[in-house]
Amino acid sequence: MRIALRPLLLALTLGTALALPAHAQQSASGAVATKAVARTAVAKPTADDLVAGDYVIDVAHSHVYFFISHLGVSRFMGRFDDIKGTFVIGQKPTESAVSATVPVSSVNTKHQKLEDHLKSPDFFDASQFPSMTFESTRVRWNARGEGVLSGNLTIRGVTKPVDFDLKLTGAGKGPRGDTRAGFEGTTTIKRSEFGMTYGLPRVVGDTVEIALSIEGIRQ
Repeated sequence: MRIALRPLLLALTLGTALALPAHAQQSASGAVATKAVARTAVAKPTADDLVAGDYVIDVAHSHVYFFISHLGVSRFMGRFDDIKGTFVIGQKPTESAVSATVPVSSVNTKHQKLEDHLKSPDFFDASQFPSMTFESTRVRWNARGEGVLSGNLTIRGVTKPVDFDLKLTGAGKGPRGDTRAGFEGTTTIKRSEFGMTYGLPRVVGDTVEIALSIEGIRQ
C-alpha cells in the first residue's frame, strides 16, 4: 500500500508503552520526567519517520478478525492468524496499493470442531478454495490519516468489490532498526454473496464484520 507519510499519526501503542502508571507516586523531578515522556509519546511524526517504499506484511503482528451474529443472541468473534502479502507506501495516497492472501486453514476460534466446520463446504470449503485474497484498486485518506481502502475481495472463488474504512496507525523503527508502518481497516460483507448460506437466516447471521490490523516491514 503506497501510504503518503506526512499525515500518519504515531501508533497508539507507543503512547501506551511509554505512559507511566497513574497510581505511581512521583517526586517533583519525577513529575517533570513524566511530562517529558508524555510529550515524547504524543509528538507528531516527522517526514523522516515516515518512509515510502515496499513493505512486507509481518505475519506475527497482523490479523484478520471477523464478527457475526449467532442465534441472534450473541456476537461471535474469530480470526485468521496467517496473512501474507505486501503494501507499498508512496508520496500520495493514490499511489498506494495492498495485496494480501489469507489461508483459510489459519482460522482460529479456540474450538477445533468449529474450525473444522468453518473449513468445510458449509462455509469456506478450504479443500476447494484454500485461500482468500484482497487486491486494492484505490486508496485515499485525509490529514488525520483516516480514509478508504477499496479493492476486490475473493472468497470461495467469488470476487466482490469492498471498501474498508481505513485508519493509518503509525510508522517508525523496529527493535532491530527496521522501518515499520501499520494500518487498520473495517468493513462489512454479506456471506451469502460469497456462496455461504449455511444456517441462514437465524442460526448464523448473514452480515459479517471484518477488521484488519496490519503491520509491515519496509524492504
